[in-house]
Amino acid sequence: MSGVGSRRRAAELFVQQWAGHGYEKGETHSFWLSLLQDVLGMREVSTKCRFEQRTRAGGFIDVVIPSARTIVEQKSSGVNLDRGELRQRQMVTPFQQAKRYADALPNRQRPDFIIVCNFECFRLHDLNKDDPAGDYIEFSLTELPEQSYLLDFLIDPAYSRTEKERQVSIRAGQLIGKLHRGLLEQYQDPDSAWSQHCLNVLCVRLVFCLFAEDAGLFGKDALLRYLRGFTASQTRGALQRLFKVLDTPLEQRDPYLEEELAVFPYVNGGLFRDSAAGTGVATRFDDGEDALAGASAGDGATVFRSSLAGETGRALEIPNFTEELCDLLLNEVSQGTDWSQISPTVFGGVFESTLNPETRRSGGMHYTSPENIHRVIDPLFLDVLKNELEGILSDPGISDRSRRAKLRAFQNRLASFTWLDSACGSGNFLTETYIEVRRLENQVIAELERGQQAWEFEQEGAATNQIKVNLGQFYGIEINDFAVAVARTALWIAELQANGETAAILQREVADLPLQDESNIVLANAIRMDWEQLLPAEKCSFLISNPPFIGYSNHSPEQKQDRADLFGKRGGVLDYVACWYQKAADYMRGTQIRAAFVSTNSICQGQQVTPLWRPLFEDGIRINFAHRSFVWGNEAENQAHVHVVIIGFSYQDEHPKYLFEHPKEGESRRYQVEHINGYLTAAPDVFVDKQMKPLSDVPYMAKGFQPTDGQNLLLSAQQRDELLAKEPAAEKWIRPFSMGAEFIKGIDRYCLWLPQITGAELKKVPEVRKHIEACRAWREQQTPTGDAYKLADRPHLLRPCGKFRDGTYLGFPVVSSERRKYVPIGFVDNGMIPGNQFYFVPTGSKYHFGVLTSQFHNAWMRAVAGRLKSDYRYTNTLVYNTFIWPDPTAEQKRAIEEAAALVLEKRKAYAPATLAELYDPDNDFLYPELARAHAQLDRAVEAAYGVDFAGDETKITAHLFTLYQAGTTP
Repeated sequence: MSGVGSRRRAAELFVQQWAGHGYEKGETHSFWLSLLQDVLGMREVSTKCRFEQRTRAGGFIDVVIPSARTIVEQKSSGVNLDRGELRQRQMVTPFQQAKRYADALPNRQRPDFIIVCNFECFRLHDLNKDDPAGDYIEFSLTELPEQSYLLDFLIDPAYSRTEKERQVSIRAGQLIGKLHRGLLEQYQDPDSAWSQHCLNVLCVRLVFCLFAEDAGLFGKDALLRYLRGFTASQTRGALQRLFKVLDTPLEQRDPYLEEELAVFPYVNGGLFRDSAAGTGVATRFDDGEDALAGASAGDGATVFRSSLAGETGRALEIPNFTEELCDLLLNEVSQGTDWSQISPTVFGGVFESTLNPETRRSGGMHYTSPENIHRVIDPLFLDVLKNELEGILSDPGISDRSRRAKLRAFQNRLASFTWLDSACGSGNFLTETYIEVRRLENQVIAELERGQQAWEFEQEGAATNQIKVNLGQFYGIEINDFAVAVARTALWIAELQANGETAAILQREVADLPLQDESNIVLANAIRMDWEQLLPAEKCSFLISNPPFIGYSNHSPEQKQDRADLFGKRGGVLDYVACWYQKAADYMRGTQIRAAFVSTNSICQGQQVTPLWRPLFEDGIRINFAHRSFVWGNEAENQAHVHVVIIGFSYQDEHPKYLFEHPKEGESRRYQVEHINGYLTAAPDVFVDKQMKPLSDVPYMAKGFQPTDGQNLLLSAQQRDELLAKEPAAEKWIRPFSMGAEFIKGIDRYCLWLPQITGAELKKVPEVRKHIEACRAWREQQTPTGDAYKLADRPHLLRPCGKFRDGTYLGFPVVSSERRKYVPIGFVDNGMIPGNQFYFVPTGSKYHFGVLTSQFHNAWMRAVAGRLKSDYRYTNTLVYNTFIWPDPTAEQKRAIEEAAALVLEKRKAYAPATLAELYDPDNDFLYPELARAHAQLDRAVEAAYGVDFAGDETKITAHLFTLYQAGTTP
């Protein structure tokens, strides 16, 4: 049944169940749980909805759906939704009653939608309309099967609070980036590390103030009203005085302080501290010193440096403001943006626009969307916690007293966990984790609060005492000074927002300022630092991290040393992120810690798998879940796109295990598997090492010719035509040429092929001689120790390839798009010379073609080949030579040959389509006969292996790893 059909059937069953029912006090809970879960398909309904939430206006909101920014006012069946009822000594309609509740909520929690319902009729009020009371959508219960789509906003991310926060955060980030660039120009030495540090801290402080004034911590528009009293030339001094006040306890302030400053509260937390004096830490920003690099003292002790303060006795500098900058800050950044709606998780993305893109690349920093963060934290711990809470809330077999005891025990468990992010950047992972854990705790608090009376609240104690999850459970290590300041501030904002939700649930104030909690974010090089100094391993619950995305060939000298210290010689081919895996394994050994890291996908491909994963597996590490390669995007300007994997691991071999595939952007599939190996496949722990000869009895595969010619021996189609126009006799010495990409795309390319040319023949083609001399001149200019220079005495030849012989061969491109199910290969019989990005197998056998173009061989390639970004990078030593071929019967071999011939025949039938067009997955519908021919070939090859997997690639890959293991075990 289709999704639409199944929803309609669910709605019909819902209508049958609830027709004639509807008692507000006794059935609201089950009515809405069933509607949201069974009809609309909302997951984790018990943890996403709150019932009977007390309000400051008196009374209770029947249903709160925070993620959809919606509240529900539920009435009993038969109640007239237009008739007023006496509530708090006023006659109000159900909508007016709900609107009063909505207006009493803190600004950030106010809904966009109100649903009024009496079990027989639904009314949907959009509060963003001019007349939400009168301009509403209405439908009856019996119309639900046809009208259920009208409730899609309850589950559609486009209408969610998260989406609204995302939009506000991106807009805010653009504005802060604009302000940052303008202020940087006002510094006397804008390129110095000290000036950039001061500006970064200034921006962080301003953002906190902007949030605080919109969230009600400072009073509405407090910063705006304060700064409007000053001219541009006075703004610098005004901010200096304000920051000093914010860092001064009330009892220590000047009793004669101006009224406009006295209204600001004491913030605490070190955010507004002028210098590092008295903090016990030292920070240096000498010109020429890398102020952003973490350091280790000579005796091995890590130096933790303050990121919110300056050097001892040196106040942070604030530049002069211009009229334009004042206008930007006051009218666009402050008045034009609701900073209470900012997402602290997107806080790093907000500030990425203030960082130079070159700095971001060299530091490997990439800021992250909440959706991608959840790919890490959900399978690591959040799914389990949500399911546990869901089970407590929905268990019909326990008493209310027992349920409350379980809820309190669950809350205590939440407060017992600790999280360490050893490359925390601007705190995205820690912040999103904190938000999610506090949401779970708030759900517990809401359930415990339901039905209690005011005197019971007093017995429970202050609202603040009922909050047990705190920032002290969150630890981070970060090498970038600015990012540390952002991370600390983002966590503070997340705490303040969560406190607001708790206050709304309990209808009592939560003390926000001065800041009491502080996360444990330190400035250091995580690879050189002993993590035990920050958080002893026996006290750590989870490791989460998004380490720098720096390939093994792009390391700085310091990063190379970091890698060498951990891995020795075997680390030479490893990406920098591998250091975090080794550090984590050392830290986790002997504990129950569970970890999940985002990583460059190359650590699970090609030559990096063995040196990284073999020692880890031998030490006892096990992979418990993994996301295979996908594009890692973010929310910021100039965002960096990289191809990554996510790996969840520990010293516990947990079950069930899950593999996540991402066949296209926005699409994700989860598979339950028994085991996950270092290639992130559901197969045994086999390590594929380079083989110089094929393990099976098949022809060799070799790489083609590397030109090394300075573009003098290679010719485009136009250059060939121009040469022949001048010198028709040159045609004898021109051959087709391909680097692989041209073969796939059908692009004509040529080369001068001169191994057999004699001196007499060369005299007849002077234009060809010019190309040769140009090649000689280019090679003579190259590094004397390099191959190009050594070939200067043979300027008419491409770099030699001793295995090539004229004749038919199978051409195999080195690089091919990951989107293709089959790497396009084919026979070459027109004398084309293969380049060094084009492998060749000297055979005209259709059997060899059939096996190599089958799903079996392509599945092996996908498992063990390296990648160029996300594209497959084929190698003969690691893919072709290690592939175990089938041992077919004569009949099975004939079936493969016949199916291979059919593939070739169907390719020709679709001429002049290129291989790129034929094998573009978006064009499958255009070439159905070719698709059917490949399916027949896949079945024939599968039969030759003696298995019946029906094309299940997970099973195919596991089988091939088993065959490889058997073929390489003595």
